[in-house]
Amino acid sequence: MSAGTPGSPAGTAGRQRTPLADHVADAVALLAAVRRTERIAVGAGAVGRVAAADRRAAVDVPGHDNSQMDGYAVALADLYGPTGTPRAPGTPVTLTLAATIAAGDPPVDHRPGTAAPIMTGAPIPRGADAVIPVEESERGRFDPAGATGTLGTPDTATGTPDTVTGAPARSPATVTLRPAATEAGRYVRRRGSDTHHGDVILREGQVLTPARLAHLSTCGVGEVEVIAPVRTIVLSTGSEVAAPSAGAVLAEGATFDANGPGLAAALTAAGADVVHVGTVPDDAQELLEALRRLVTENEAELIVTSGGVSMGAFEVVRHAAQHEGVTLTFTSVAMQPGGPQGIGTLDRAGSDGLPAARIPWLAFPGNPVSALLSCELIARPALGAPARTTLRLPVQLESEETSPKALAQYRRARVMPSGHVRLVGGASSHLIGGFAQADALVLVPVGTGHLRDGDVVETILLPGGER
Repeated sequence: MSAGTPGSPAGTAGRQRTPLADHVADAVALLAAVRRTERIAVGAGAVGRVAAADRRAAVDVPGHDNSQMDGYAVALADLYGPTGTPRAPGTPVTLTLAATIAAGDPPVDHRPGTAAPIMTGAPIPRGADAVIPVEESERGRFDPAGATGTLGTPDTATGTPDTVTGAPARSPATVTLRPAATEAGRYVRRRGSDTHHGDVILREGQVLTPARLAHLSTCGVGEVEVIAPVRTIVLSTGSEVAAPSAGAVLAEGATFDANGPGLAAALTAAGADVVHVGTVPDDAQELLEALRRLVTENEAELIVTSGGVSMGAFEVVRHAAQHEGVTLTFTSVAMQPGGPQGIGTLDRAGSDGLPAARIPWLAFPGNPVSALLSCELIARPALGAPARTTLRLPVQLESEETSPKALAQYRRARVMPSGHVRLVGGASSHLIGGFAQADALVLVPVGTGHLRDGDVVETILLPGGER
């Protein structure tokens, strides 16, 4: 893990800062021990989950050549003129009606000289090579199905009389078509035209969206392997922090907890199962007693705290690192906001059937923007959440903005309809109201001291904002 001594003033002036990528790698390695996978059914309960393995199609989609329209399945040769050339569009052609084909029927052979009424999704008869929409028939619609199972013009009562009864013979029913075009494959959806058997239809790391779940299902996949949620405890530290509640009156000098609800929501969105959210005062012994109790009661696999990692006199997480069973390393990450960070483990004693274990611990700074940004940039990748979409966009500024050249600065922003990105709120880590309006983060990279109007910047897209 990143260098540092528990409780030491890591990250003070003159000390080398840890690159963000290195700290993220430490967090990913730390959580590797508790990240698991599970198999779940393809359905509504899977939406938002992250695939842990590739999946391939079990069948072709469509599984057979089928009709794109309600109409008549024909062989093009029956629509051509005597010389075998296509007739002019709209030229009437009368064909004998064959049996109606509905969706779900097994494929049949096409009889030359016939037109088979066919419904959308029904299998194309073997030997037919086009579908003429019912709107291009002389009647423009289907008649009700008769006893013969055909749809079209009713049977005609003409022909040579029956020699026994004297009744007129009944000629086969016919339909007159006026095809607007006669190309092969017209309104035929070919087998496998969407997906072939064996195609990779879901890749590891992809989010299960409604469309992906529908695709998996139609490809014959009933279960998927996904990243299992990590059972997580979230604690906000600080004697000044109070949990908000209906009718609560805030004492002078106190502040309502932003980090507990914010981090719990962010961790849940990243795939964690947050089993407890709470606050603890600036007392290391009380913090550790609460953590050990909560870890055991909830069978927690991850601890996330906010506050107590900076350079003040009451840095409770740093003080807790001096106690037995706590292994925490503190560092100053080269990012703003969110530089002070802690990472390590808390020993859990074996009891009540639970084996002894070392529970991963991510200790974030206490200012609300710093805490949420730490979760976004460190916890999300460590939990296996998919990377955010990033774009390179020109920034829209009214005046030049400065940034510390030694740090990667993340500014809250909104993407404009013009395609520009505009900063919202200031750079300070307490300005949670600006973050609440943001739908993007603008990265001012290490080595850049000034941001000017029109500069093209890396822009990380976030959900939410005013919309």
